[in-house]
Amino acid sequence: MPFTGDNEFSTYIPPMSRQPDTDNPMMNTSFRFLMTKVPNMTYFCQRVNLPSLNLEGIEQPTRFGARLYAAGDGYNYEDLSVDFIVDENMTNWLEIYQWLRSCGNVRDTTEFEDKRKHTTDAELLILNSSYKAIKSVSFNDLIPTSIGTINFDSTTSETEPVIATATFKFSSYEITSINS
Repeated sequence: MPFTGDNEFSTYIPPMSRQPDTDNPMMNTSFRFLMTKVPNMTYFCQRVNLPSLNLEGIEQPTRFGARLYAAGDGYNYEDLSVDFIVDENMTNWLEIYQWLRSCGNVRDTTEFEDKRKHTTDAELLILNSSYKAIKSVSFNDLIPTSIGTINFDSTTSETEPVIATATFKFSSYEITSINS
């Protein structure tokens, strides 16, 4: 359909202006994850996800067979999941374990801590092809919800590092550009 002033195109963009700023793809190895409350886990970080954002839709009833939906008034984030190599002293796994235990009254009131001590902030730095930070994803009010299993196996022929998963809930995240 040719461009006319009457169709949905509000402005004409010449073909040469439609080219992307870069043709380098984002690489899944170009990141750094920082969390001050658990520095040993941060050092051994292997994988981290950028959680999805889901908008709750509101179903609008009709007398007809088709269902209509409108934008909802709230949204949900997927959990933040971090995979890390467990060091031989289990220091990084125990950081999460101790933090998780402090969030609930496990045995008695002596283990209970103030709610403000339960949360922390974290940052995911996304790097470009030159390994310079170009985006920052700042997570607010993280709290651990699970620490993964450590499996020991004497039947494997090659030694492999143990990788554990920590899962976190958070209140929100913001993505900002970093000017370098």
